[in-house]
Amino acid sequence: MRKSITIFITSILIQFTCFSQNYIAAVLEDEFWGYIDEKGNYIVQPVYNAAKDFSSGIGLIKNLDEWFYVNKNGNIINTANDYIANYPFSEGLARAQRHNIWGYIGAEGDFVIKPQFIDAEDFKDGLAAVKRGSVWGFIDKVGDYFVEPQFLAVRNFNSDVAMVKTPTGWKYMNKQKEIFPQNNEYEAIKEFSNGMAAVRQGKFWGYVDPFGTLKIKPQFHEAEIFSNGFAAVKIGNLWGYINTNGEFIAEPQFEIAKEFSGDMALVRQNGQYFFINSAGEEVGKNSDYIIKYNFSEGLSKVIYQGKWGFIDKSGKIVIEAVYEKVEDFRNGYAAVLKDGKWGFINKKGEIVIECKYRKVGEFKKL
Repeated sequence: MRKSITIFITSILIQFTCFSQNYIAAVLEDEFWGYIDEKGNYIVQPVYNAAKDFSSGIGLIKNLDEWFYVNKNGNIINTANDYIANYPFSEGLARAQRHNIWGYIGAEGDFVIKPQFIDAEDFKDGLAAVKRGSVWGFIDKVGDYFVEPQFLAVRNFNSDVAMVKTPTGWKYMNKQKEIFPQNNEYEAIKEFSNGMAAVRQGKFWGYVDPFGTLKIKPQFHEAEIFSNGFAAVKIGNLWGYINTNGEFIAEPQFEIAKEFSGDMALVRQNGQYFFINSAGEEVGKNSDYIIKYNFSEGLSKVIYQGKWGFIDKSGKIVIEAVYEKVEDFRNGYAAVLKDGKWGFINKKGEIVIECKYRKVGEFKKL
């Protein structure tokens, strides 16, 4: 009853716009949160105490001390449900608790997988990890078990492979339900990414494929995940990068080596940060701006004379450094802070949403 009254009071404050918006972002104007489209029009008026970014076409708003789901038309979808709505949607479903038991709701706000689990994780790659009793398994989107609960712990599927903990330690399970390695030949393993995973044999790391075949023999002192076809690996005290064939595109020479974003990666050499590209070429080295962050959507935020702007992949400043702070580009838009207020620019550097908000989220595609 209390939730229904709350919804009645707040729902009359929601304003609708035309349904042609493609992107939506949470914004804090004055004291309250709402949502705008990419033209700056309010989809949901700023009347809420908090708002989280949209995911799978659904946002999360907080009114007083309760969270509710809202769709792209501004309608609150869980007006009559007595569950706790705390988690964003993922792949069209959201985990929710009723009386401390977990299930999953759909876009209409109703349970599509009834509450029955002790614990639950978000859907990823079409499957979700769930706990029954003291063990974990995986379900599909209709709630059927893909793998019956049997593991001490699990991590979500990535590149069609999940990490599962058995009584003898962590192993991999692929979507063919094959579990490997069988003989505990690795002392440590890491999660899959880009179809490869780092494994340690003795003192050295190598990489296996989703069927357990050792593709890159153990030879590195440390090894990170593959991203965009490249992985940072360490020999001695220095990092370099290899491709999926195990070939170096940049020999070990860096003190720090971040993962590739697109075809660019942030590195540090002799205390100086710059980038290398997928050809191993240096970008932005010895520049007069400060580099701290990796690329996102082809641009990287940098600091020049105390202000923030963006460079392109050649290292050229393409969006003038005139802002007090900027965020990465997401879906073609970047949040920028000017005169103490946040707004958004596009990749041409044009202000598309006026800088007038106290805080903003990210534009998410609907």
